Amino acid sequence: MVADGGQPLERARALAREALGAWRSGDPDRGIDACDHALSLLLQVGPSDSLADVLRWKGSILRDRGNHSAAADLYAQSLAVADKIAYSSGRAHALNCLGTISQFRGDLTAAERWYGEAARMAHRLGDRRLAGMVQQNLGVVADVQGRADEAVAHFRLALAAFEMEEQPDAALWVLNNLGLLYTREGAYARATDVLDRALELANLTNDVASEAFVEENRAALFIALGKLEQAEAAATRAYGIAEQRRDNTRRAAALRLLGKITRCRDRTSPHAIDLFERALTLSDLGEDVLLRAQVLCDLGDAHRDAGEFGRAKEFWRRALALARATGFKGVIVGLQTRLRSGLADAGSGSPEVFTQ
Repeated sequence: MVADGGQPLERARALAREALGAWRSGDPDRGIDACDHALSLLLQVGPSDSLADVLRWKGSILRDRGNHSAAADLYAQSLAVADKIAYSSGRAHALNCLGTISQFRGDLTAAERWYGEAARMAHRLGDRRLAGMVQQNLGVVADVQGRADEAVAHFRLALAAFEMEEQPDAALWVLNNLGLLYTREGAYARATDVLDRALELANLTNDVASEAFVEENRAALFIALGKLEQAEAAATRAYGIAEQRRDNTRRAAALRLLGKITRCRDRTSPHAIDLFERALTLSDLGEDVLLRAQVLCDLGDAHRDAGEFGRAKEFWRRALALARATGFKGVIVGLQTRLRSGLADAGSGSPEVFTQ
């Protein structure tokens, strides 16, 4: 379809803005449709900044729904277009996006390499928002590798960049991940503060996608505090958003939390195992290796408490193999403890990576 007045680029840009709004506000199908319409117009014109951007944005919508392979292909196409027309900002954003795919797949070395190049380009371009995105994502990598102090340093740099640019939509990303880290470290007052602020910003900016992450991390915090009714309410809200967005990865994360809440109430509950099994099936549809390792660990815990020690060790060994292959040091330590003693429990929560 050609835009009225023979101006496909202007129409494509309007569609791209619609796609971005739909992506974060909870209607990814409309976002994908808008991207596809924009791409049909942009491809008539040839390589352009807008083509590189829309390819990347469609990739991020698909990535957020767990379709990482299709997202990676679109990111690679976006990078190729940006390189062809010397679109430096588009190249830097594409590199950051490719880093998120490597991170989800558990290749943290590749993720840091992509992020490092994106960070250097962002600095040269003076793009504070992109620089903040990359610092945020480097913080997530440091966190899952067990380098909490380094993660906090990255998160603080990201937050400073976003606050300097007065970008509350981006600041909530950092607050969300700080909440997860503080919960894991037992700093519950700090976790409560930053997650409350993140939820307020998600509602203010109508960012439904990030709201789901915040609710997941609030549920993990409430579990740690023993507030199971509040934990269940937050996890249920997270699951509802994931259902609305047809996001299998986030559905899996929410089911995992509901399984942990069920175990808190009755450690031998067969319903908890059912929830974890459903979470594992859904996580297998995506490529979030950390989440899969966490669910396998939880299944081991649930079978241990049911007296099925052979099954427990089987799940723990599968989780440990994934964690070792990817360098998730915090998960590795907990699993090694389990296999030695069969007594310890794993942490909760999933980090959020960010692109545009």
